Amino acid sequence: MNRISVSTMAQIGVIAAVYAALTIVLAPLSYGAVQIRIAEALMLLCVARKRWCVALTIGCLIANLFSSMAIDILVGTAATMIAAVVIHWVKRSAIAAVIPALVNGLLVGWELNVFMEVPFWYAFGTVALGELIAVAAIGLPLYYAAMRSPYLRRWIAAADATVS
Repeated sequence: MNRISVSTMAQIGVIAAVYAALTIVLAPLSYGAVQIRIAEALMLLCVARKRWCVALTIGCLIANLFSSMAIDILVGTAATMIAAVVIHWVKRSAIAAVIPALVNGLLVGWELNVFMEVPFWYAFGTVALGELIAVAAIGLPLYYAAMRSPYLRRWIAAADATVS
């Protein structure tokens, strides 16, 4: 049985907390048919470590507890989890930056269409555009900058635990 180190649990907790805090503090931007969830910029961390798929899913779950739509707890969190796992599987940051836009556009777009009667393609487009802004326009430059920093690169790529 694999054991998770204290360091790994702390990393997961910190990333989940940052995601949730950014989303909640920036609530007017984070929820609704037109949304730019800035915390989604963290999604590119999943390129480096599978454990951060868990961290971002937990952070999204916590953030979605504050959504005005209870179904967002399930659908929005599932969208983030699926996008995170696909990003980890793809392992290419430039391609990975588009994945949350497609997954969230489809799932959250469907959710907004069914539960708020927002036209599907409008919801898909606004959610996908918000994701592209957060992940591709903000997250990708931050990720590349982090990869240039020896300290952050070591932290991101740290292989200290038995769980990758």
